Formats: sequence, structure tokens, C-alpha cells
Amino acid sequence: MTFQNKTNQRNKKYTDIGEINSSQRILETMCNHIQMRYGLIRKKKGNKWENCCVYDYQSQQIIVQDSDIYVKIYQEIRKGLEPIYIDNIDRCAKQQWGELLQEFGLKSYISYPILNKNKIIVGHLSFMNDKPVEFDRPKLETLFPFCGDLIVIDFSHKNETQHLKNMLEQERIYSKNRDLILFSLAHDLNNPISIIKLLSQYLEQNLENGTQKILAKKIENTSSRMKGVIDDILDFSNTRFGRKIESLTELVSMEQLIQQILSEFEVIHDRKILTTLRLPLNVHSDKNKMGRAFVNLISNAIKHGAPHKEIEISAFIEKDNFIFSITNHLSTSHLPNTPDLFKPFVRGLGSKGLGLGLYVSKEIAKFHKGDVETVKEDTKITFKLWIPIK
Repeated sequence: MTFQNKTNQRNKKYTDIGEINSSQRILETMCNHIQMRYGLIRKKKGNKWENCCVYDYQSQQIIVQDSDIYVKIYQEIRKGLEPIYIDNIDRCAKQQWGELLQEFGLKSYISYPILNKNKIIVGHLSFMNDKPVEFDRPKLETLFPFCGDLIVIDFSHKNETQHLKNMLEQERIYSKNRDLILFSLAHDLNNPISIIKLLSQYLEQNLENGTQKILAKKIENTSSRMKGVIDDILDFSNTRFGRKIESLTELVSMEQLIQQILSEFEVIHDRKILTTLRLPLNVHSDKNKMGRAFVNLISNAIKHGAPHKEIEISAFIEKDNFIFSITNHLSTSHLPNTPDLFKPFVRGLGSKGLGLGLYVSKEIAKFHKGDVETVKEDTKITFKLWIPIK
């Protein structure tokens, strides 16, 4: 019998060793044991059959077999779910079987159905040789059920693996579409929110009525928070799509920037914040982005910290690094694992935000060649942002 001898390196259908390894080992072992040259495993998918693995023991390679040959042999030589053992076609009881095998240059043939636990055929195990082969049939009748069970497990594993691959691909597509939608929304909302903020600032400066000035200030504060969320989304989208984050670096008074941000939080929150700032130097950085990182870290502490416990903030220079540290008492023990805190869209219990704040803060620190680290101790958690000053 002549098979088209192409190794798995030449045909992509058989290139993934992880897909065929189990089947290959079963066929290799059984071909060696029975002294058959060709071993084949076919898999049933619905009403169709396909090659799972075709092995040539002589060359010890996975090969590509003309499936029409196998289909014709299988269709014309079968006895329902009964195994077939032909050691020599010259002694074959069915003349038409012998003639068919001889047509393809075969002298011996074994066929064994692969059944699942419900006794439904899910595949076929066959061995062929161009010379007569003497084999121990009782021993094979003991071995083949075991081989069949292993192949069923292999089929199941491959199905589960493919299912997981499909789910991962769907999630990848969903994630990409979600990111595109978020980017589009943030991009479209950016200008209107900026205009609202400017108008509220104008009104606050020009209105004389005290109540109206307070309302204008509230509009400005709210629009500032919305602008921060939009900027977070835009930066997140840029990192996800591999685009460079735009920046404007300058010498920044970190002490002044932090005090300004804290004064804004005092207007909208009544949380007690203990602050220690020791910053004799200005730091070369992107002021707006560092400001957003501070805002996100402070907002996170306010949202997820114990409401009646103080928040501790310190900022200082240490070993050529600028360090911003914020500590809050935990309001719940049900927190994500520390590495998960910096993943996008991971939110704390009961949080209504997008779950981008910590992710964006870490990305901003990385953009400045630094990082954000966490230390959890008893009922406290500390976020420490650092960037080099040189």
C-alpha cells in the first residue's frame, strides 16, 4: 500500500505536537507490539469522520494519508461495532474483504471501534500492513479496550482545550470591542466636559450671588472628576492599543501639587487625612499625569478605606526617588489579590467606578520609569508610588 509520505513539519494539519502527541504514542506503541506498519485513529464529528492521527511505524513519522482510501476500506469492511482481525488476507473468510485489501496492497488489517461511556462510537482505531502478520488476538482483545478508553480521554481533552481556546478568543474580541467603545465614548465626551468645566469656572468668577457661586463650584468639581475619568480611559486605551501616551514633562513642585489636590478633596470629602510632606526638590515629570495618579490613589483610599479611620499621606525624596505613600484602614477583608488590584476593570466590593484608577496610576508611574507597590499589614494597606528624580 502506498501512502503520501509527508512529515508533520510539511503539513500544518499535523504540526501541533500537543494535538497529536497522545494519539501518536498509542499508535507507535501498538504498531511496535503488533508489528503493523500503519496505525490510524479516526475521529467522528457529528456525521463526518476526520483523521486524528496517521502513523507510519517504519519511518516513525506522522504522515498524511489519503482519507478516501481509509473511508472505502472502513465502509466496505465492518461488522457494526464488532472488532475485525485479519492476519492474512489469503485466509480471510470474506472474499470481498480480501480483494479490497489486496487492491490497496494490504495483507493484514485490524479494525477496532472506539466507544464512549455511553457505548456510542466516537472514533476508530485501525492497523494495516503490506505483509501477513501473526498476532495474539486474545491479548489484543485485552489491550484494545484500554487503548480505546485512553483515546476517548484524549478526544475529550482536545474538545475541552478547543472550547477554552474558543472562549478565550471570544473574550479577546469582546475585550477589544469594549476598549474601542470606551475610547470612542471618552474621546467624544472629552471636549463637552472641558467646556462645562471652563464655563463653570467663568460663572464662579463672575457671579455675585453666593449660592450661585457655590453651585458653580460644585459643577466645576464634578466636571473635574468626570474629566479625570475620561483621561483615565484615554490613557488606558492608548496603552491597550500600543499607542504612546502623550506627555509634557517639566520641573514640578510635587508639594504644591499634592497640597492643591488635597484642598480640592477637602471641599467634597470630610475624611481626616494626615499629611507629611518633605519635598525640598522639584521633580521632572508630567504634572497633569502625576496629578491624576495622586487623585486616583487618594480616591481609592477614600472609597475603599474604613470610613471612620484616618488616611495617612506622606511624600518625600529617598535614594534619588520621589515617593508618594498613602495608607488607609481596610473597610472589608474581601479584597482582590494584590496583583489583581492593578488590573483594569477590577473593582472593590460595592464600587461603582470603572476599576481603572489603580491601573492608570501604575501606568503613569511606569511611564516615568517608576512603579506603584503595595504593602498589606493587618487592617491597613499602603500604596507607594515612586519615580526616579534623575
